[in-house]
Amino acid sequence: MTTTSSLETHKITQYLGVVAGEAAVAPMEMRDFAAFIKREGGGRHAQFEKVTRETRQMALLNLEQEAMELGANAVIAIDFDYAYFAADGLMMITASGTAVTLEEKRDTGRVPR
Repeated sequence: MTTTSSLETHKITQYLGVVAGEAAVAPMEMRDFAAFIKREGGGRHAQFEKVTRETRQMALLNLEQEAMELGANAVIAIDFDYAYFAADGLMMITASGTAVTLEEKRDTGRVPR
């Protein structure tokens, strides 16, 4: 999986389509985000960062599963979208990209100039 549109060491042999993985969480401490920020006193919020990382990882796992179901061995051009629904304390992350099959490039044996 990569955010780039290609890999130097591989060639794309087939484009299988756009895939996406979503993940949403509503941790109790995030239900009132404004109160959470005030309570934490500004600056970095380790708990929020941890929840965000875990949710992003879940979205990537869902993306990977969808790609594998199409027969892909890679996903390129991955992009993330984040949404926070304050009323419910719900955070949603979507990861999307293009499912492809890749093949390792063969060494031609030529020495570059």
